[in-house]
This record gives sequence, structure tokens and C-alpha cells, in this order.
Amino acid sequence: MVQQMFGNRKNSNDPLTQCDYGNFSLRFKPVDIKFTKPNWDNIMTKRDKPVMSEEEFEEAIKELARKEFSTGKRDDAAYRKLCMQHGETVSPDRKAIYESSMKKTGGKMNAACMFWDNNGNKTLSYHPITGSWDAINTEEEFARARVFTSIYNDELARLKKEYGENAKGTISYQQI
Repeated sequence: MVQQMFGNRKNSNDPLTQCDYGNFSLRFKPVDIKFTKPNWDNIMTKRDKPVMSEEEFEEAIKELARKEFSTGKRDDAAYRKLCMQHGETVSPDRKAIYESSMKKTGGKMNAACMFWDNNGNKTLSYHPITGSWDAINTEEEFARARVFTSIYNDELARLKKEYGENAKGTISYQQI
């Protein structure tokens, strides 16, 4: 897999050749890959307390659907942010997992470019070529995302039924 990603560079001094993306046995082997630290505002991780109560989440999700129905446009940034906040209530503490690994590697990226929880579950990955971080979702997070989508879609369906498909993008938010 390393050869697929980085080509045949066994004799190279390139630190990427030290990586074996996802190899659990290399989780604490430090390598000299330059990397950016994760932006925890954009990665689902357990927070000290949820941003809102369950009732507030449900209302915020419906409110987003109403705003989008009235404008006729999807607000992808608002949708992603709210979905992430909703999902964080069941997320693993990826930040603590990352920080623990970084202590063990002396602040260097591990050779696997992947971070596991104490049960051996993948939780976070770094892509050395793109420089991007990805949360590896748990079953609980997938289930939570389905709840979010269901609330959102049910509210859109209710609005379409009440006001008609043609009202999308033409009805004012105050009328809803």
C-alpha cells in the first residue's frame, strides 16, 4: 500500500517512506513527517458538555430545514456544523487519543498516520499527501447521524406537504 501511495522510494530519505498508513504496530513509532495539528473545531471529538440539550438539537435541526426551505438553498456549512455538534455527544475523545499518542512519539507523527482508542478501534487519521485529518466514525456516530438526517428530512417533508413543493424558495421564513 505504501508503494501505491508513494511509489518505490525505499532508498529515499523522504520521511513518507517511513509511513505505513493504518499499520497498528507502528502507532507509536515517530517519523519526521511534517504535519499540521488537527483543527478540533472541524473534527468530531467528545466535548466537556454538549452544545445543546436533545430538545434544543431537535429544534435547531428543524429550524435549519425551515430556513433552507424558505430560501430554496442548502446551507452546507450550517448543516455540517450542526450535524457535527449533534454527533459529538457520542464521539470518542479523539483529542485525548491524539494527545496521548503525541506524548509517546515525542510530538512527531506516528508511522501509521492513524490513531486508535484503547480498544484498538481506529478513530482518527492523517493523510500525509493532502495534509488533511479525518475522523473515522464509530457505529454510534453513524446511528446519531441517521437520527439527525431523519429529523431534518421529516421537517422538509412536513413543509412540502403543508405548503407544497412549489413553495420551496418562494415562501418567506416568517410565513412558516
